[in-house]
Amino acid sequence: MSTKEIISHIYDCFLKSEGISTDSRKVNKNSIFFSLKGEKFDGNKYAIDALKNGAMVAIVDDKQLHQTSENIIVVENCLETLQKLAKYHRSKLDIPFIGITGSNGKTTTKNLLYEVLSTKYKTFATKGNLNNHIGVPLSILEVDSVHEIAIIEMGASGVGEIEQLSNICNPTSGLITNISSAHIKGFKNFEGIIRGKSELFDYLIKTGGRVFINNNDSVISNFSKRVKDPLLLFGKNSILSSTLLQSSPNIILQIGENKKIESNLFGDYNYENIVFALSIGKYYGITEESASMAIRKFSPKDNRSQCIKIKSNTVLLDAYNANPVSMKNALESLSNFSKTRVAILGDMFELGNISKVEHEKIGRYVSDLKLEKVFFVGSRMESAFLNHKGSCWYSNKKDLETELKSIKLKESVVLIKGSRGLMLESLLPTIEKISI
Repeated sequence: MSTKEIISHIYDCFLKSEGISTDSRKVNKNSIFFSLKGEKFDGNKYAIDALKNGAMVAIVDDKQLHQTSENIIVVENCLETLQKLAKYHRSKLDIPFIGITGSNGKTTTKNLLYEVLSTKYKTFATKGNLNNHIGVPLSILEVDSVHEIAIIEMGASGVGEIEQLSNICNPTSGLITNISSAHIKGFKNFEGIIRGKSELFDYLIKTGGRVFINNNDSVISNFSKRVKDPLLLFGKNSILSSTLLQSSPNIILQIGENKKIESNLFGDYNYENIVFALSIGKYYGITEESASMAIRKFSPKDNRSQCIKIKSNTVLLDAYNANPVSMKNALESLSNFSKTRVAILGDMFELGNISKVEHEKIGRYVSDLKLEKVFFVGSRMESAFLNHKGSCWYSNKKDLETELKSIKLKESVVLIKGSRGLMLESLLPTIEKISI
């Protein structure tokens, strides 16, 4: 069979199935198992197990498995087949797809927008952070005939990846939240990041899609010159008139002439995320009243911008990820509080050859804020510590926990911020024990 015929055949199976599975240990009954490969595993080895565990069909790219079961379909490349299947499924869906990418705020914006759009539409949104070359196809294949609009988050670690993901999901509109030096390692330099993120706009310009411009970001604002009828999100001629009234301890903003919205989020950067959601919602016909209600109800989860009360203390848990811009944004928010301010800051990963310099900058930045207590943790953060007199540094989280157990916290605001690999949210039990 030709590639087109194989995809058509798999799609027929997909329509009769209970969805896609990629883990043989967690196979959904009557699902299609894709034998994907990783650095340390080969899904082909588990295809038979997947069938035994209830999969209807297993897609493999090991030709030796051809005659082991009549429910095995051999293809040239399982990942490429998954991506082609998702693209084919997308071509059958005549609904708006909103693509979201950017250096920071993608997931929070996606979650806010989901709540806003759900007040009117049956909405699908990327679950968790399934935003890469595997996650995006899996997300698209979860969209079905009951959905009226879809939000697809797209992440990238190198040039060309957003272009590939756009070709798969065919967004009809899109937003780049912002552009910074986050995850610069794969892009090599800042120009590479600009080129990589702008691939979403390139796709929308080529296909006649609508482009939402965060004109608060100077780099993104320049893209508006290339776009016919750009949809601006701030200032004169923006979709929505908005003003930030306060950003700590929580965000209060005004939209229009006099409507105030009080949210559960903190920080100027989350104000932008809220405006993104409100503006895109307005473009898709959501009333101000419905959108405002959705924003008021939204409470962040998953270690992103969570504001947690522990006895007399407030913990700002923003430990899902970290890069120079998001770190500075979170620290600026902390500095605006009037209580005793404590920062627990972990390594920023994926910065490549600028890592040492950026950690040094964070040290100097925190020093200028004159916070009451600063704890750095991780090998990279030693560079920050050396640039901030009066701070403390620990090479690992265990040593930091030991030190924290020797102090007491009262009427303090504690920021916990670091890259995902450190899992700094695990410090919460210790914070609770030392809180009074």
